[in-house]
Amino acid sequence: MKTTFIAASALMCSAFALAGVEYVVDGAAETGYGSAIVVQGIGTSFGNHLGSSPGICDGSELDVAYGFISGDAATGSLNLVLAGNLQTNFNKINVFVDARAGAGQNALRSNNPDVDFNRLNTAMGASADGLTPGLTFDAGFDADAIMMFTAGGGAPNTMYVSYSQLLTDGGGSGGYVGQGNYDALVGAHVMSPKPIGPAGSGWEMSAALNNSNIAGVSGGDGGKSSGAGVTTGIEVKISLAAVNWDGTSPIKVCAFVTNDGHNYASNQVLGGLPVGSGNLGATFGGRPNFAVIDGNQYFVVSAGPGPNPCPADLNGDSAVDGQDLGVLLGSWAGPGAADLNGDGAVDGQDLGILLGAWGSCPQ
Repeated sequence: MKTTFIAASALMCSAFALAGVEYVVDGAAETGYGSAIVVQGIGTSFGNHLGSSPGICDGSELDVAYGFISGDAATGSLNLVLAGNLQTNFNKINVFVDARAGAGQNALRSNNPDVDFNRLNTAMGASADGLTPGLTFDAGFDADAIMMFTAGGGAPNTMYVSYSQLLTDGGGSGGYVGQGNYDALVGAHVMSPKPIGPAGSGWEMSAALNNSNIAGVSGGDGGKSSGAGVTTGIEVKISLAAVNWDGTSPIKVCAFVTNDGHNYASNQVLGGLPVGSGNLGATFGGRPNFAVIDGNQYFVVSAGPGPNPCPADLNGDSAVDGQDLGVLLGSWAGPGAADLNGDGAVDGQDLGILLGAWGSCPQ
C-alpha cells in the first residue's frame, strides 16, 4: 500500500486582483500565497544552480509549491508558484492538473493535441505499438490539462510556454502559448496574459520564470535535503475553465522536470520521491509510472478562500488605517508582516500598497 510522502509594463500586464488585493505574476510567491503546500525532500540530480549571469541558470530543481484558487469555475483562476530553478538548456517543467472528478487521463493517451513538436504524444503518451503505456499517475489522479515550461536560446535566454487539454478520450485544444523575454527590472522572464483553449473560450494564461534562487535543495544523488524557504521560480495563473475544474473538487497538481525531449525524467517531482531516489531517467520507456513509486507524486490545492483578502490590515481590526501605518513605519527596512509585496524589506512599495488599500477591509 502506498504511503503519503511529505515531502514596469510587463508587470502591469500580468497583475491580477483577488478581493481587492493585487498580485503580480513575476515568478515570486507574495506573502499572500500563504504557507507552502509541499516541500521537496531530496537533492536534485539535474544540476544545482550556483548563480551566474542574469537570466541564465545551470541547474533544475523543484523546491516548494504554493497555490490557491481564485474565483469560481467559470471566471476564476488557478494560481501556482513552483519555487526552484529551471536550467536554461531547454529542460522542461511539466505541470499536470487534475481538476474534475470522473474525467481526464490516468495514463496518457497518444491522441492528444500536438504539443512541443508532438512530444506530448510520442515521448509521453502510449507507444505507437501499444506495448508501452503512457506516463501513468498515482491512482486517483486523472490529468485534465498540462502546462509545459522551458527556457534557453542564448543569454539572457527566453522562456517558452505550452498548454493542452487532456480530455478523457483524447483530442481537444492545445499547443504553443507564447514566450517570456527576460525583464532586467523584474529579474525574471515574464509572459503577459495569452489566450488559450478553443477559439472564443476567453481562457487565459500568464506566466513568469525567476531563476534567481541559489538556496533550496543541494545537488547530488537524491539524498535527504530540503527545499524549504525558496519563494522564486515558475509562477502561473491559468483560467479554471482551462483545467476543467468542476467547481467543487480539490485541484491536484503533479509537477516534474524532464530533459528537452521529455523522455528522461529527473528526480525533482512535487509531491515527492522517496529519499535516495536518483533520476527516473528512461525507466518505463521514458514514461514514468508514479503508481508504483512510494508516496503520492502530486499535491493538492484546496478550494478555499485563498490568501488573506486584507493583508494591509496589520493589526487585525478589519480596517487599514493610521494604526496599520504606524506598524508599517515601525517595521521600516526590516522583514515581517508589513512586507506586503514579499520582497524581504519594508519600504516605499509596501507603503504604497497600504495606502492603496486604505479603509474598511473587503467582507
